[in-house]
Amino acid sequence: MPIFSIGDRVFISPDFFWAKGATGTISAPPPQVTALSGPWDGGLTRKEHSALGEATVYWVWFDEPQRDADGDGPFRGGCIHESAMTLIARTVN
Repeated sequence: MPIFSIGDRVFISPDFFWAKGATGTISAPPPQVTALSGPWDGGLTRKEHSALGEATVYWVWFDEPQRDADGDGPFRGGCIHESAMTLIARTVN
């Protein structure tokens, strides 16, 4: 079961490898992303396998565009590990 919901406001850990200390909003990934990655679980999360291990990721639209760990960007949104986010405010539906 997902921890976050679409519309939730989140803070990204200053210790995460990119978008350090950013704030943003949880969203369904844009069609351009799912065209490359395939469908996401429940349209909200997916498992990402990397050198950091396995992580559940969400799509976050940032309040301010962010550069990635290599300095590329700035990006308006991106995949962020669930473990790197703290809930700021929950959207009430």
